[in-house]
Amino acid sequence: MLKLSALSLEDFGPFKGQQSIRLSPKDGVTVIYGENMRGKTSLLNAIRFAFFGKVLGRGSKVLSLHKIGNWEQSALGKFGFKVELHFEEDGHLYKLTRSCSPARGIAKPESDDDYVVEYFLEFDGNVLGPGQAESELKRLLPEQIARFFLFDGELLQEYEGLLSSEDDMGRKISEAIEKILGVPILTGARATMLHLKEEAEHSEAVAAQGDQKTREYGNQLAALQAARKTLTADFDRLSGVHETLISDKALLEDALKKRERFAVLLEKKESLERTIADIAARASQREQDLRASMSTAWCTLLGAEISESLSSLRARERELERSIMRGELLRALHADSSSECPACLQTITPEARAKIEASFSAHTIAEQAAETAERAVLLRRLEALEQCRSMANPDAMRFRWDEIEQASIDLAAKRGELDELSKQLETVDEDGLRKTKLDHETVIRDIAAVEQGLVRTRTSLDENRANAEGLQKRLDKISGTNVAAARARRQLFSDLHGLFDEAVAVYREDLRKRVERDATEHFLRLTTEPDYASLRINANYGLTIVHKDGADIPVRSAGAEHVVALSLVAALQNNAPLRGPIVIDSPFGRLDREHTTKIVRALPGMARQVILLVYEEELPPLVARNELKGQLRGEWKLERVGSRHTSLVERSA
Repeated sequence: MLKLSALSLEDFGPFKGQQSIRLSPKDGVTVIYGENMRGKTSLLNAIRFAFFGKVLGRGSKVLSLHKIGNWEQSALGKFGFKVELHFEEDGHLYKLTRSCSPARGIAKPESDDDYVVEYFLEFDGNVLGPGQAESELKRLLPEQIARFFLFDGELLQEYEGLLSSEDDMGRKISEAIEKILGVPILTGARATMLHLKEEAEHSEAVAAQGDQKTREYGNQLAALQAARKTLTADFDRLSGVHETLISDKALLEDALKKRERFAVLLEKKESLERTIADIAARASQREQDLRASMSTAWCTLLGAEISESLSSLRARERELERSIMRGELLRALHADSSSECPACLQTITPEARAKIEASFSAHTIAEQAAETAERAVLLRRLEALEQCRSMANPDAMRFRWDEIEQASIDLAAKRGELDELSKQLETVDEDGLRKTKLDHETVIRDIAAVEQGLVRTRTSLDENRANAEGLQKRLDKISGTNVAAARARRQLFSDLHGLFDEAVAVYREDLRKRVERDATEHFLRLTTEPDYASLRINANYGLTIVHKDGADIPVRSAGAEHVVALSLVAALQNNAPLRGPIVIDSPFGRLDREHTTKIVRALPGMARQVILLVYEEELPPLVARNELKGQLRGEWKLERVGSRHTSLVERSA
C-alpha cells in the first residue's frame, strides 16, 4: 500500500520559501486546519503536481502553472516552484521531486511556455532513469484513478452523475471506477482475443479462396472483412470525435458555470430587450389606431345633433314609406276590377270602389315618384348619420389613450431595468458569453449527431459479423484440408473471446455486488436516518438509497448525496487491488454536525491513511480529537502571515 510520509514545498501557491509537513507512519488520520483562501486546496494540488505535473481548479480544469508560484516571490522577481514528496510502498522508500522553473534565457516568464517542468524519482536512495521513473509512477498511482485518492467536496457532488446513464461526468467516473477495480485487465484480454479471432477469420477466408469448392464463400468473407475493417476505422474515428466533443462540452459547461450569474443576467437582459420591443410595437399599433379614430373625432361633438336628426329623418322616412305603400295598393286596386280586396280578401262595395277611384286620382304618379326619390335620399342620409354615430365612440378612444399611456409607463420601467442590467454587465464580454452559449448548444447537437453515427456504425458492424458467422457456418459444412487448420485456429480464438467476454460480465457483476455490500455497510454507519435500510447499485456504480420498506428514495438532499459518495469511495478502497491514502479537501461543507461526527468516527475504516483539509468551523478540533482518539496521528494549521503568504505549523494537542 502507498503511504505518504512527508511533503515539502518551495514557493508553491501561498507557501512562500521552503516549508514541509511530516506525516505519521502509523495508520490513522491527519487533520490540517486552514481558513478559506489559506492554502488547503494548494496542499492537495501540491501532491497532485508531484505525481502528475498538473494543478486542477474548480470543475477539474487544469490551471496555468504560471499562476501557481508564490505571488510575493514573483513580485520580487523570483519565479517557479518545487514540490518534494516522500512516500513508501511495500517496504520501499520513494522520494519524488518535481519542479517548475523558468526556461533558460527567460528572466520574466509570462506564460506556461516560458517554464520547464522536470522531475526525478528516488527508489530506496537510488535515482531511477526517466523511463523507469515514469513506469513506476504509473504503477504506484495511475492518473486515471487518482480521483479516488485526491479529491474535494466539489468532486463528491459529481458522483450523483453515476445514477444517470446519459450523464457525461457519470460515464467518466464509471470508467475510472472500473480502472481502479481492475476491469481493464479483462477487457484488454478480451480485445486481444477479438483481434486474434478476426485475424484467424481473415486467414480462413484466404485459405477458402484457394479452394474451388469454397472460393465463393472465401470471396464473400474477404469482402465482409474488408468492410468490417472500414467500419471499425469509422467507429474508432467517431469515438475519438465523440470523446473530444464530450471534453469540449465539459469545458464549455465549466466556463458557463463560472459565469453562471452573468449568463443569467445576460439571458434576462435579452428577455427584457424582447419585452421592450413587444411593448413598443404594441404602443405603435395603438397610436396608429388612435390616429385613425381621431379623423372622425368630430362626430363625438355632434352626438346630440346626430341623434336628433336621426329621429326626425326616421319619422319622415316612415311617413314616406306608408304613403308609397298606400299608392301602390291604390294602383293595384284600380287595375283590378274584381269585387274582392286582394289584401284583406273582403268584398269591395260600390261605395268603397268609388272612394278608391277618387283617392287614386288624387295620388298622382308624379307624386309617388317624388316620394320614392325623397325616401332614397333619406335612407342615404340615415346610413351616413348612423356611421358617424358609430364612429363617435369616446370609450374606445379613451381605452386606446389608456393603453398608450400604460405602454409608456411599462417601457420606462423596463428600460430602467435594462439600464441596471447593462451596468452589471459592463465588465462582461457579452459577445464572448453569447458565443460560449452558442458553442455549447452547437456541441450538444454535434454530440447527438456523432452518437447517432456511432449507433449506425455499431449496427452495421453487428450485421457484418452476423453475416460473416452465417457464411462461416456454411463454409464449415464443406470439408477441405486447406481450410481445416485455419478454421480450427479461428474457432479457438472465437472460444477464447467468448470466454473472456463472459468473464468480464461475471467479474463486473461480482464487483458491483461487493461494492454495493461494502458501500451499504459504510453508509449505515454514516447516515443519521434510521429508516434507510441499504444502498442499491446500478450498472454505472451509481448508488440509490433504499428505504426499509423496500422503496427507493427518489430525491436526496445535498448532505445525503455527500454521504453516499463517501460510502462509495470507502467501498472502492476496500475492493481495489491498488490502495493508497485518501487526501480530501473540505468534505463536511454540506453536512450537519451529527453527520460530520459519524463520518470522522468512520474515517480510519475508509483507508489506512487519511489526510483531512478542513477549516475549524467545519470540523472543530475537539470533535476530531474526541471521535478519532488514538487514530488521530497529527494536527497542522495553516497560519496567515500575509494575504499572499501562509505558514505550515504543527499543532500540539
